[in-house]
Amino acid sequence: MSGRGTVWSFVIAHPPLLPAYAELAPYNVIVVALEEDDTIRLVGNLVESADAPINGLDPHSVEVGEPVEVVFSRVDDVTLPRWVRART
Repeated sequence: MSGRGTVWSFVIAHPPLLPAYAELAPYNVIVVALEEDDTIRLVGNLVESADAPINGLDPHSVEVGEPVEVVFSRVDDVTLPRWVRART
């Protein structure tokens, strides 16, 4: 898999949320359709870079259809896929 796809859908999370995420709101949660097969979709956050906070981008700047690439971020003892805007 190339790690590329497009934003298929998104939401902007607002409080009330789980306590661990309340201070980060609002932030985006995106659904990405993968380039190789758009019926395969993954959920994550659109971020500026792998180590950027999930609330680092204006959540209202996300657009359905925009191209993205996967990055991986270590959070505690888990590695999570996140997404950055694709370089053209």
